[in-house]
Amino acid sequence: MRAICFALCWVLWAGRALAQVSVEEWFRYPPQPVQAEVLRLGAAGDNTHLLVKFPSLVKTPDHPQNQMVYAEVFLPNRHQRMPAVVILHSWGVQKPDIEVSLARSLARRGFVAAVMTLPYHIQRTPSGYLSGELMIVPDATQMRDTMRQAVLDTMRLMDWLQSQPQVASGKVGIVGISLGAIIGALVLGVETRLQSGVLVLGGANLAHVLWRSPLTMNIRSELRSKGIGYERLREEMVSVEPLTFLHGQYGERVLMVNGRYDLVIPREDALALRRALGEGPILWLNTGHYGPALVRSALFGVVERFLVSHLQDAAQPFILPTTLHEPTLRIGLLYSGAWGARVSAAVDVWRWEREGRAGVALQASPRNVSVLVGLRPLSPLHVGIELSSRAPSGYVLFHFVL
Repeated sequence: MRAICFALCWVLWAGRALAQVSVEEWFRYPPQPVQAEVLRLGAAGDNTHLLVKFPSLVKTPDHPQNQMVYAEVFLPNRHQRMPAVVILHSWGVQKPDIEVSLARSLARRGFVAAVMTLPYHIQRTPSGYLSGELMIVPDATQMRDTMRQAVLDTMRLMDWLQSQPQVASGKVGIVGISLGAIIGALVLGVETRLQSGVLVLGGANLAHVLWRSPLTMNIRSELRSKGIGYERLREEMVSVEPLTFLHGQYGERVLMVNGRYDLVIPREDALALRRALGEGPILWLNTGHYGPALVRSALFGVVERFLVSHLQDAAQPFILPTTLHEPTLRIGLLYSGAWGARVSAAVDVWRWEREGRAGVALQASPRNVSVLVGLRPLSPLHVGIELSSRAPSGYVLFHFVL
């Protein structure tokens, strides 16, 4: 009996060990130089603008356009070694203007900044498809393979950066926005060369994000039609799940920036990622998923100061701001007894407390301008009293926050 129990325990242990090894091997590749083509696109101020191209380690024969990796690199013209930062863009972008703008700004601060094109995006988009359309699909195997490709492409870009004489050894960081932040979190989990990072509008638990996000409703519907539910999807995505690889190893070295009213990346998934990273700093903006773009300049300043402190000059301590003075814009359908139903946009002018569960907003619609005094019992619902040129009346606002 003891022998049988021992054998069973050994089988279970060996199975877990093999599973762990297979997950770890998923992101390993033999050391090899990056065969990159470097094109000089021009110079901007004190920076040189390059386009770097190299073949992806992952082959996609059905879509050969996706097999070439592209990165726009901004190289400060300085006679010294500098830290490098890889920047990953959001899902579906046609042109990574925000990320390129951040890269230019970082280069002015003395960073070598590289904006990498994610699989199936921009130049890597197969003919007949939209940018990013093939990255998030109702096929768990393809999503898993594409996420792996994104991580390996990022690691190869790091190989190229560290081979450049201008890049300081051991000083590489990563910045990701939205989907780029999710991939960035996964890279942080599997790539030990990263020293620091900033994840903007990212989260963990990929299956939960896919199951909750309003951007993936069609994906969920098709997965259900194939008999794949939430728990099955979690199992399928475990090998590319940031929580699989992050065990609190970063702490203060990674900054997160998230929207307090984000529906695309649920708050619980943002907090799950923060715990997995090591309870580092997090800046909560009073916005949804898209509102941070309204304070882009201030947000860039926070990102730059954080990376300077952790990659460039430790003598400059990073102080987490409490706010970027970002507007909270509520867009939706407003109904009140005095004015009836109409499409409305409202901006918060005062909050009862930080979470914004009650407060005052100024609203504008094609029919009127008024003041809304109310509370938020549920995330998309606001109720209270509308004050306008007519008699005060109760209102209901079904909305999302920009």
